[in-house]
Amino acid sequence: MKRTTVAVALLLVVGLGLGASGLFAGAGDEAPPPTVDEPAPTPVDEASLIAVAGDYRLWPYTSRRTAVEGRTLAINVLVYADAETTRRAIERRSGTDWETTTAAEAAATADADADAVEALVERDWADAHGSDRYSYVEGPSGGVWLEETFELHDGTYLGVRDHLRAYESPDGAYTAVQAHEEYYDWFRLRHTVPGIDEPAVRLEDEFIHGAVDAEVSREYRGIEGGWSDGWVSVIELTAAGAAAGALLRHRTQAAAVELARRARREASRHAGAALLGATLAAIVVGVRVAGVAVETALPGVGPKLIAAPLYLLMAVGMPALVVARAPRSDPSAALLGVVAGVGAGFVIDFVALGVAVPPALLVHRAALLAALGTVAMGRAAADRPVLAAGLAAWAVGLALPLADVI
Repeated sequence: MKRTTVAVALLLVVGLGLGASGLFAGAGDEAPPPTVDEPAPTPVDEASLIAVAGDYRLWPYTSRRTAVEGRTLAINVLVYADAETTRRAIERRSGTDWETTTAAEAAATADADADAVEALVERDWADAHGSDRYSYVEGPSGGVWLEETFELHDGTYLGVRDHLRAYESPDGAYTAVQAHEEYYDWFRLRHTVPGIDEPAVRLEDEFIHGAVDAEVSREYRGIEGGWSDGWVSVIELTAAGAAAGALLRHRTQAAAVELARRARREASRHAGAALLGATLAAIVVGVRVAGVAVETALPGVGPKLIAAPLYLLMAVGMPALVVARAPRSDPSAALLGVVAGVGAGFVIDFVALGVAVPPALLVHRAALLAALGTVAMGRAAADRPVLAAGLAAWAVGLALPLADVI
């Protein structure tokens, strides 16, 4: 196959991948932020409120603002206790490392829809538009929008973690919790939410299998939207409900081991291309490991300050490495080495995190693979137009998620 034909095919993959990413955009995100010309807020529908305990019915969602139009994720855990008791029950366990979500992290997270342009600077909580999440209750004196009573997370900001937002009812009869899993996506420079079901199950397990004196059940409440399947985990704490428990996590890395074995078998065929691919894979995985390691070692440093230089290592370092190393291989070997190496890095990263990958991110990663492969082939063949096209495609692939298009 002619080199030009391969380059055109790869660039078509880039275009189709980025287009599909835009089509699927939001699959791992919460609802998009409100627009400037939006209509007046819609009142909370009475039919959407659910009775929990006490005098206040709950709107079982979180919202970016005090209006239903800002709806994001569904409430998936109800604890029949006040917020202080609930927090003690979650925090005081021997098998987990729950931490209070700091103002900087809460501002930076904004889940999946924070302004990506501001992603490389640290922001204070008070200055973070859209970072707060609200819920709504209605009682004898009318409705009221609630701010988060507390937030907790278990895991690392630059890796994967469970994130809890808790809202105490005004009479203290219950605490509504929105639990979701989130991981830091290095090409989007913000968190992506792959789901809300498993974090709720893990929270259940803490009380079922741990030392917490509580009764755990599930109730079908018919909640629609916000990633809910209609079911809510219900936890009734007793007087000893703040005792320690254990969090059960099961994340397998068998797929990563098998992938490494296959990579070794293929490496013997084209050592130079294989080394290039392995180095690129090491960058993808190493950025995650380094980010988590530095975050753990220096808890006082804002996560975005840690992420900024690591992102530049990927965004600039990876194509620069391909340009520097690709001439040592023939075009087809360079293409295969780059695609296999970077693809392996992406897979290992996601497998290690143990999260589901939204379709938008899969097609976006495929587009980045094709772009970097085009760079490798153009450089190896000394074909400047193909090289320039690959670099341009790589730049576009990085720019679109930063502009919040993907």
